Amino acid sequence: MTLFTNIASCVTVAANGATSKTGAAMQDIGEIRNGAVLFDETIRWVGSADDVDAAIDALGLDPADIDVMDLTGKTVLPGFVDSHTHMVHAGSRADEFAQRLRGVPYTQIAAEGGGILTTMRAVREASVETLVEVGERLATSALQHGTTTIEMKSGYGLTLESELRMLEAIGVLRAEHEARIVATFMGAHDVPPEYRHASDDYVQLIIDTMLPAVQRQGIATYCDAFPDKGFFTVDQAERVFRAAQALGLRGRVHADEIANIGASAMAARLGLASADHLEFTTREDVLAMRDANVVCTLLPGTAYTLRLPYPDARMMIDEGAVVALATDCNPGSCLTENMQLVMSLACTNMAMSTEEAIVASTLHGAAALAMADRVGSIEVGKDADIVVYDVPSYADIIYHFGVNHVWSVWVGGEEVA
Repeated sequence: MTLFTNIASCVTVAANGATSKTGAAMQDIGEIRNGAVLFDETIRWVGSADDVDAAIDALGLDPADIDVMDLTGKTVLPGFVDSHTHMVHAGSRADEFAQRLRGVPYTQIAAEGGGILTTMRAVREASVETLVEVGERLATSALQHGTTTIEMKSGYGLTLESELRMLEAIGVLRAEHEARIVATFMGAHDVPPEYRHASDDYVQLIIDTMLPAVQRQGIATYCDAFPDKGFFTVDQAERVFRAAQALGLRGRVHADEIANIGASAMAARLGLASADHLEFTTREDVLAMRDANVVCTLLPGTAYTLRLPYPDARMMIDEGAVVALATDCNPGSCLTENMQLVMSLACTNMAMSTEEAIVASTLHGAAALAMADRVGSIEVGKDADIVVYDVPSYADIIYHFGVNHVWSVWVGGEEVA
């Protein structure tokens, strides 16, 4: 049993059992000044440091069995939940990044065989061990920056064998890494060159062959797709999602990143878990997703690196949508695993408040992964995924940007970083 006490700023993001806090409620992050948290594998009690002795007595605990940590001058938050990453990959696209800085659009790079296909070629040649090594390095860095739960996608192999190999690597990381890891199959990330003029045939391969094999493998929980200008059509993505749902894989979608071709509207129609990116999403789409309980996951790091318009987070929050933040950590358009930086971008460039960014990075990230009953807030009964920051206020995490404020990271009640 561990007790954190004398916490300068204990941010609980408490939702009283709910899985989200929308609209004006996102401003309420449940801060307790001079707070305390008592936990083993799960949170046993949280409150004021003045009430610790009474809480220990009420729980029937022996004070001699409790390890006490004095966190005077420090801030505590729930671990970040990064619900959209591509951390498992191979190769580098630094040259393409330099091209974009010179003004070459991503769509042109992709049309010329670059973009996702560059990583595809590297992944097809990579072993499981190589993929695990890349994913492990990024996941460990994410953990050290305060992320305790990470979603990871396949989608860079685009053949049955290579997609299963990517998922196998994610499975290894899930079993061995300290962070909690959720796997997503994304065979519909791009059309591979061998199907460039027969995209419907590739979609049929995903439906008839890949998805059943993914289900048998038993690693992936979700299925993702990329319907957008120059990639898949909405009709093709819908066919993939309906086939995935029939096999027990819930959908999450890359939507409205390059253009609005109806992907977020489809997310609402199908009741997908989340729609991610949303740079060109309309108010009508947001209202439909709100009513269908689709989490709107925003990826400001990608808009930053691709020089895209930022999603209209202010409108989405004011309309009552469940808004999450994630890194989109990937080798092509956003190579960062740092959720502290993502929060800074969201506040500075998307008009989100510090409090809204915290909720979006914790509880709502968990909601996007259907894990908000276990993680994303510091509440009694939830897993003890807790991060301690060496600052006296949660505001300092965004105010002093570009550095890592993490002092220690705990997952399931164990210190891991």
